[in-house]
Amino acid sequence: MDESVISQDEWEQGLSLTGLISGMTINRDLLQRRYSALDLSEAEKLRLGALTVPRKLLVMTEEWCSDCMMNLPILARLAESSEKIEIRSFVRKDWPQLRAYFNSRDIFSLPTLQIMDEALNPLGTWVERPQAAHQSLAAWKEAHPEVEHTRRRADLTSEEKRELLREINEQLVHEMEDWYAQTLQSETVREVTEILEALEKDTRSV
Repeated sequence: MDESVISQDEWEQGLSLTGLISGMTINRDLLQRRYSALDLSEAEKLRLGALTVPRKLLVMTEEWCSDCMMNLPILARLAESSEKIEIRSFVRKDWPQLRAYFNSRDIFSLPTLQIMDEALNPLGTWVERPQAAHQSLAAWKEAHPEVEHTRRRADLTSEEKRELLREINEQLVHEMEDWYAQTLQSETVREVTEILEALEKDTRSV
């Protein structure tokens, strides 16, 4: 088994979702609105409520990340559905040692969900978005080639690129909210729940 991801003292410094929201400077209203309005189905809650082995969920995030804005509220509600799950959020720019830990394991995307046991040993990960979302995003990018063209322009600073893409990125976030409301929220819940169930099955077989 790998060494602990973080120490217990560091874990205690992690943020609840409401704590994370209170310190945000961008996308605060979006994340708060999604968290307030979002709920899981009764079937999903029952499935999560049946888990019996304690787990700690570490989430790496950044407030500018649209995938984080979509999935953090889902992960928070997922954790609330099981008395065995404790979840904490860590802003990547504030935790260079965590960033280095995940980068050394070829994990660069956000959000990064690290599932751990009670001793903070790593057991499994879920990264960025549900698999079904990749197809939706690929289709959107194909329909908006100007986005990739702008990102590749060498004559623009990062800030200039962000400003040029601001409006279309806001449009993407609205479309992503529709995708998640229709099917992707349930996909995130299903994928993470299946990882938790598989880990629990492995624990029982030891």
